[in-house]
Amino acid sequence: MALMEIIESVDNYSSQIIERIPKSGEGEIKWGAQLTVRDNQWGIFYRDGQAMEVFEGGRHVLTTQNIPVLTKFVTQFGYGEDSPFRSDILFVQRKIFTDLKWGTSDPIVFRDPEFQMMRLRAFGSSSIRVRDPLLFVNNLVGAQGFYDISDISNYLRQIISSCLAQVLGTLVTSVLDLPQKYFVIADAVKTRVQEHLDLMGLQLVQLLVNAINPPASVQELIDKKSGMAVIGDMQQFMQFQTATAIEKAAENSGGAAGEGVGIGAGLGLGLIMPQAISSALMPGNPKSSGNHAGSIPERLKQLKELLELELIDQVAYEEKRDAIISSL
Repeated sequence: MALMEIIESVDNYSSQIIERIPKSGEGEIKWGAQLTVRDNQWGIFYRDGQAMEVFEGGRHVLTTQNIPVLTKFVTQFGYGEDSPFRSDILFVQRKIFTDLKWGTSDPIVFRDPEFQMMRLRAFGSSSIRVRDPLLFVNNLVGAQGFYDISDISNYLRQIISSCLAQVLGTLVTSVLDLPQKYFVIADAVKTRVQEHLDLMGLQLVQLLVNAINPPASVQELIDKKSGMAVIGDMQQFMQFQTATAIEKAAENSGGAAGEGVGIGAGLGLGLIMPQAISSALMPGNPKSSGNHAGSIPERLKQLKELLELELIDQVAYEEKRDAIISSL
């Protein structure tokens, strides 16, 4: 079996954390071998499956100071070239592994005072590194000869999602406040996640929350509510919508005869729409009085026509409809 005189780990993948040398069946470490450990690595020397010493960056010579009791005379005289005393070096990367994506596989149930119960999904990124090589190897890597960052990324995502579910309700009361508290949420989650990683010799260097999203239906309601707030004066908005509809009616007519029809329709719409809008939407209109038996059905019909002409949206239609019905 070949004896290794120079031991180093140079051909590392960007995502590789652990490399064991020699690999199974590829040789044995020679007595007095030169061990080269780079500044971005640790070298853990193992003999008979037990960690004997952790080497920092630099060049090291493996002698009896590193391998107690075992001597060259004993291995050659008693067992020949195939010594039963096995030794290997485990190289551990010290660098920071960045841009590890995480996200909630299952939605987090959140109670909102305005939108009631909803399910939230969160996404972000994190960076991690090994802080205690012996603890990391003994508690997580074990006897594996090669270990990649992808081997712990799934486990890290689970821990982050679990801790996020614990702290979200204590830091945020409404989904409308979520964007301005991303940093606060990230710091709280990072503290809790680190408590779990300490047991494995890992350090969570950075945790970022990129988005916490409510369901699409809730997002649509938020957009409509913000749109209504921007509109402000509903009567002025309806007048603007009416003018836009008249302009489109005129533009969509074709030919000379069509132009006459389009202009006539536009003028008629311009004369009718303000009255219809006023009677349907303005609470002070005389027709809204209960003294007129046909006023309520008439207003509801006019309101429906506004919706069909897309002069008001579904939210405004339902609000006005409920207000008219409640006046009965």
